[in-house]
Amino acid sequence: MAKRVSAVWLLANRFLLSKSSDGFLSFIAWVSVVGIALGVLALTVVTSVVNGFEGELTRIISGMNGDVILYSRAEPLSEPELIEGKIRRIVPEAAAITRSLVTELMVAGPHGVGGAVLEGVDLATVADVTDVPRRLVTGRLPHAGNEVAVGSALADRIGAKVGEELRLILPFVDEGQVKKGAREQESVGAPKAVTANVVGIVRMGMYEYDSKYVFGALDGVQRFLGQPGKVSTFKVKLREGAESRAASDRLTDNFGYPFRSKDWAQLNKNLFYAIKLEKVVIAIILTVIVLVAAFNVVSTLMMMIHDKTKEIAILKAMGFRAGQSFRLFCLVGFGMGLVGTIAGVGLGLGINWVLHRTRWIDLPADIYYIGYLPVVVRWSEIGLIAGVALSIAFFAAVYPGWKVARRSPLDGLRYE
Repeated sequence: MAKRVSAVWLLANRFLLSKSSDGFLSFIAWVSVVGIALGVLALTVVTSVVNGFEGELTRIISGMNGDVILYSRAEPLSEPELIEGKIRRIVPEAAAITRSLVTELMVAGPHGVGGAVLEGVDLATVADVTDVPRRLVTGRLPHAGNEVAVGSALADRIGAKVGEELRLILPFVDEGQVKKGAREQESVGAPKAVTANVVGIVRMGMYEYDSKYVFGALDGVQRFLGQPGKVSTFKVKLREGAESRAASDRLTDNFGYPFRSKDWAQLNKNLFYAIKLEKVVIAIILTVIVLVAAFNVVSTLMMMIHDKTKEIAILKAMGFRAGQSFRLFCLVGFGMGLVGTIAGVGLGLGINWVLHRTRWIDLPADIYYIGYLPVVVRWSEIGLIAGVALSIAFFAAVYPGWKVARRSPLDGLRYE
């Protein structure tokens, strides 16, 4: 039996690599191998890039908002300690909670004006839940009420640098009671502005955040907004392995209006759905490349059967069984797929390594959310790609193998 298996292997090698009368046939075989390699390479690189894009967005969004965020859709809330205690009872897997006060305003710098989101952060707990303190490009987080840290893209747009001043402008606020003689009149809609010192620049890595956010100390933002002791948002960091969606749903069920809860995936639900859909579509399109290469494998094997008619007939006349003929051509097709798959995976992983180490492909961050092409290799997906490519190559060889197995040796020797 070992000799028969060795004979099949030897013949497969001879059929593929012969350099005598069938050099053109060997060339066509290697073209098929290259087609499979290109398809596998494209799948390896593209799926890794999509994984990296999804993973980077996940890291940035959870690094900005925690795993779960609970916020008020109405006015800021008093007694945040009681709310935090209720959150911990509802979500016992909560590892840390930080509170903040968020509002929208205008920011005026040396070189321009832009819309922004001012977030007052609790300096004692913000590092336990978010990555904001670890994303400082330069400077530090604000400690005093007149200090702010600015998103990097917003800072570039308005010309805000560490050590410079900018103005925070609330377009519409209630200034309270303004006395006019003996009468009192309600003044609504008067703008309010304050000067703040830039003490830090933050780059989260996502344009949506870097182009909008201004961070201040929680107590300073509360004074600026006239909301002492009030907060609008609670960000929750869960323990490893906890389900963020389940925790978010429990908070939504237990807190009524004006509360609302979302996990990190719900904050950009449409974006993540689009990424998953694109991943499926791209995988289908690129798999077609492998299928086209499989048709080349079929045509190569059929040409090989025609070219080797006499040799196959002689082998059958000498006792080469139909099953061995079938295995021979299945082995040839599978070998072409194996070589192409190994080459494609190897080259794809090499390209992924270069992209990961150099980040030499820049993206416009205002369009693609992040400014470079991230790469994450998932070995389960690489294994699936290789398995699909090998399966396609093998099944492409079944019909030629079946055809040659059914052929009588007399068909090849009749006209010789």
